[in-house]
Amino acid sequence: MEFTYFTTLVRDEVERRAGDCYKVRLNDVRKNNGVVLRGLTVMQDDSNISPTIYLNNYYEEYTNGRATLLNVVNDVMDTYNRNKVNQSVDMRFFLNYESVKQSVVYKLVNTEKNKELLEDIPHIEFMDLSIIFQCMVAQEEFGTASILIHNVHLKLWDVSVGMLYQAAKENTQRLQEYEIKSMTDVLCEIVKAENTEESDWDNCMNGMSDSVPMYVLSNKSRVEGAACMLYPNLIQDFADAIGSSLYIIPSSIHELLLLPTEHNEESGEIKNMIKEINDTQVSKEEILSYSLYYYDREEGKVVRL
Repeated sequence: MEFTYFTTLVRDEVERRAGDCYKVRLNDVRKNNGVVLRGLTVMQDDSNISPTIYLNNYYEEYTNGRATLLNVVNDVMDTYNRNKVNQSVDMRFFLNYESVKQSVVYKLVNTEKNKELLEDIPHIEFMDLSIIFQCMVAQEEFGTASILIHNVHLKLWDVSVGMLYQAAKENTQRLQEYEIKSMTDVLCEIVKAENTEESDWDNCMNGMSDSVPMYVLSNKSRVEGAACMLYPNLIQDFADAIGSSLYIIPSSIHELLLLPTEHNEESGEIKNMIKEINDTQVSKEEILSYSLYYYDREEGKVVRL
């Protein structure tokens, strides 16, 4: 079955089950790195917000024989019912910059892979990356969401990209606090989450005691945490604390790996590792870069190798 026909069938069946008080729509949503996903929204008449349920993975499951159309529709309905919001959100606050100023944050994306998007949004280039901006919207009813800031918003607010950056520079550290953990701790946390035996933790720690020191940098939510590289003095303070310059490895848009250069492999080998991991382990929309970065402790700056 062709993808468009598949998504139309899913939409029609969800619409039938939802009833007359709901509008069910299909939308193509542009994600990071030029990835376009087909999203389905189920909107109640008295609400202006709805979770977007992406159908691309469902189609893959269907074509591979791992799910029937009935399975897909049932799961879509279940996902909607678990995440629906039974009220509207007043979006008038977004018309006034003073109302959103304290909620503007930044994130990092790959410049080359987001050319088309960057034509429409304010951004600042940073090596082969671009700093872009979004407004965090926190509501008790549905948690935290974000609105990507476009050029049209800057015109509406009559603010510059520089003003946006200054606000985001202060807000992002406050709203998305950073976290640095050793790779050993991160991996052992995974082991601990999957096993209840205390001995598993001890065995994990002992097994990694001789491994090369490597650290994971992200924010505490571990979402779009690569932007922590921009936090003023963060990289410098960490390098000073461990007494070493650093290789900065872009694991994904969500996190970075920090490798002290006194324990380094050849940079060429690390670049090969980055390429292999991006090509085989990271989803296309979560790739940050194929580059390797280096923080020179003496020079006090990050460069792209």
